[in-house]
Amino acid sequence: MSNRSVRVAAMDNPNHMFIPRHELKLLRELLREIPDLALDLGIAVTKQARLGEVGRSRKPRRPSEQPLPYHVAAADAAEELHNALVGWVRLTCEQRDIDYTGPTSTPALAKWLHRNIVALAMTEGSETALPEIRDAMQAAEWIVCPPMRPHAVDQARIDRARKLMLNVSGIAALAKELGEEYRHLTKRRVHVLKEAGRILPVPGPWRIDWPVLYFVGDVLDAHLSLPIRERHAEAC
Repeated sequence: MSNRSVRVAAMDNPNHMFIPRHELKLLRELLREIPDLALDLGIAVTKQARLGEVGRSRKPRRPSEQPLPYHVAAADAAEELHNALVGWVRLTCEQRDIDYTGPTSTPALAKWLHRNIVALAMTEGSETALPEIRDAMQAAEWIVCPPMRPHAVDQARIDRARKLMLNVSGIAALAKELGEEYRHLTKRRVHVLKEAGRILPVPGPWRIDWPVLYFVGDVLDAHLSLPIRERHAEAC
């Protein structure tokens, strides 16, 4: 940004911020989520087998070769996210004359930017902070929770499933076979729906040691009607 553009931006914005307030709110929310995302990435780096073939070479290994001890794509995504945060912390400190004395881990950098969000917003060039950090996070989230392969929805199967009475574990297992719409219908999600008053157990009486049952159709409808935050999708 040229000096003239900076002066124009300052005249248009009495608070001398280069990030609009609505984007600043979004950026603050993203920064708050990064520590958990960084933890998920750290787990992904060392659990390649659990995440499937993402980031792995398709070249056949010789019998004497050992699989990589870490997930290459996850490690790259973690580095990209870390570098993005380092860049904005460094630029903010340089322009705002601030000394950074905290840890240099990804969660620590994100927390520092969250605490110093106003200083970041007053830093020249910070109007690109939101898209840069968001892109790095989206790349990381794709590694942590890769999208499912699209497949045709078997409506007849869903109709049959709706008539069943199952416990929480049974519903979660069945949901995995019902398509993308029910991808995030996990055991935790069923409990969330129950706590929100969206579903009720099938009336008893039941034996004390029997699990609580639900009409699957009621659970499916409640799941689709209650929004879910993708970042904390329980299926991942």
